[in-house]
This record gives sequence, structure tokens and C-alpha cells, in this order.
Amino acid sequence: MDYALSRLQARFGERPDESFWQKLETVPEPAAALEIARSSGLRRWVAGIAPRADSHEIEIVLRARWRESVTEISSWVPASWQPSLLWSRGLVDLPALCYLARGATPLPWMFDDPVLQVYARADSTTRETMLREDCRAFMGRSFKGTGQPVLPASPGPSQIYQAWLDEWRQRWPGWSDTALLENLVQLFDAAMKQPAAIGHPELLRKLRSLFRCSVLRPVAVFIHIAFAALDIERLRAGLLKHDLARKGIIPS
Repeated sequence: MDYALSRLQARFGERPDESFWQKLETVPEPAAALEIARSSGLRRWVAGIAPRADSHEIEIVLRARWRESVTEISSWVPASWQPSLLWSRGLVDLPALCYLARGATPLPWMFDDPVLQVYARADSTTRETMLREDCRAFMGRSFKGTGQPVLPASPGPSQIYQAWLDEWRQRWPGWSDTALLENLVQLFDAAMKQPAAIGHPELLRKLRSLFRCSVLRPVAVFIHIAFAALDIERLRAGLLKHDLARKGIIPS
């Protein structure tokens, strides 16, 4: 674990500050924004994004970079920690999988996503079978027999989030010091339930405080992943805004 924590400390030091984000978000051209990102710790996220990539292409690349990053970090930690880390990798696909599990028709962009295309290209019966297996952790009491959607109109996002969380806890290693992990859970739970009260700046401030308390503890790995998720979310918003402005959908 010491090796993982030293690597994460180095990456934490590469995170852009607020002035950098403002520079990236205010440049007028998508290509300029990408060049700025490539000169920073964000470079691993934008690898493979072309200057004139459209919104779907940007989304697909960022989703792939997220999966790769979590997989890489999991390779740094002891084997007992890997299942809980790798469970975080699927967070980026959860909304789309739940959409498909409700029996909805695959969206065009899903055919190009390297993970979702497996479901999108399958016939409806095969897709249902695959989703029953892969979304088992989110079925719970909503499981239906063959011929019914894997998930009905409910559960809603909060129930799905809770199901994901319960499964994540099951994958924690046998470790007595879970208080900081629970603090991390409570922080994001509060941010989801009270977004007006805990905005992005406040969430980052609280996360930094938690990180400082966890520098030499395994929970720091999960806090780093949380930082990465917030960074990629903000980067995604900035790049998509540039794309929409280039197309004249929103003012530049």
C-alpha cells in the first residue's frame, strides 16, 4: 500500500488549481482547451480526444480514461483492496446500464462505447440475459421474471445509488479502521441530497481536509478516486461546452 500512496501523492500534486480551471474554461476554441489540458495533470484524461471531437466522442474517451485510471490504481494496491477499487470502475457505466435494464432501446452512441456496445449490439433477449447477470447487484426486490424488464420504472437513482453503495461495502477488505471510509460516504451522500448546500467548491474543501487526515492510510486511495471523478466531471463540462458553442447550440 505504501507504493500506491506515494504514487497518489505525486498525482495529487499535479491537480490543477482554480486559476488553471478558469483559463481552460474561458478559452474560445476547443483545440486551445485541449492543449491547455495536455500541459497539466489532466493530460491522461484527454489522451485520444481530437481537437474537433463531438460530444459523443468526448464522452466515450473520458469514460474509457476513467476505467483505465481505476484499473491502473487498483494494480498498485494489495490484492485484498482490489475488489472494492474495481467496483468503482463501473460507476461511469451505471446510469446507462440501468437505462438499458429498464428495457429501453439502446441509444446510437452506445454502439460506439467499448463497454456498452456489447449490450447495444445484442438482440433484446440476449441483452436482457446479460443485464440480469451484470446488474444483479441493483435488482434487489425489483427482480422480475423472464420477459419483463430487468429493472422496472423504479427503483430511482437514490435506490440504485444505495444498492451500489451496499455492494461496495461488501467488497471492503477485512479492515477495522473504516471510519474515514464512512466519512467519505457521508460527504458524497450529503452532496447528492443537498447540492445547493454543498456545492463543488465546498465538496473539494471537505475532500482536501479528509485527504490530509488520511495521507498514510488506505482510504486515501478512494479519496484520490473521488478527486479524479470531480476533475473529470469538470473537464467534461468544459469540453462539452466548447463543442456546443462551436456548433452554435449555446453562446460562446
